[in-house]
Amino acid sequence: MIGILMIIGAIWMFKTPIESFVGLTVFFSMLIFISGILTIIYAIGHRDEIENWGLYLGGGILDIIVGFILLKYPGVTMVLFSLFVGFWLLFRGIFMISSSFKMKKEGVNNWGWILVFGILTTIFAFFAIINPIVGASYLVFTLAFAFLLLGIGNIFISLQLRKVKDRVGDVKEGILSAADKLKRD
Repeated sequence: MIGILMIIGAIWMFKTPIESFVGLTVFFSMLIFISGILTIIYAIGHRDEIENWGLYLGGGILDIIVGFILLKYPGVTMVLFSLFVGFWLLFRGIFMISSSFKMKKEGVNNWGWILVFGILTTIFAFFAIINPIVGASYLVFTLAFAFLLLGIGNIFISLQLRKVKDRVGDVKEGILSAADKLKRD
């Protein structure tokens, strides 16, 4: 769900670059805030299944704080928008890189794509942080591309996590079946 919202936001930014800058601050402030709520719900709901679920919880809390600050101070947000979003993307990109290595450790196929999306998201985050006084269209297109990568990466992670969850369920069924068989014998 978060990945789809990111992709929709990126497409909107590509289509309306000049108008996007003004609306961008409010739209992505809400998106970041909602992303935090959904991430916290996910972390709490899957804490028994996710190793280091606290990272997800911490990321969700950070998203809520950043989203709240961006919504509360729209004037300042427009001036500092690229810095706020750049640091948020940096955190999310590093988190995606970390997730890719955890997936590699778990034997998940295609973990490399998540690593690539995380690295690219991190690179674009640095562009937004290093040069916050760039032209509005450059900022919009750079951030749109970063959000597109982040959205695709999040969708990819969710699909891979679903496969891991299914594998864990299959192993659990196998163990229960073997235990049942041992009890009968």
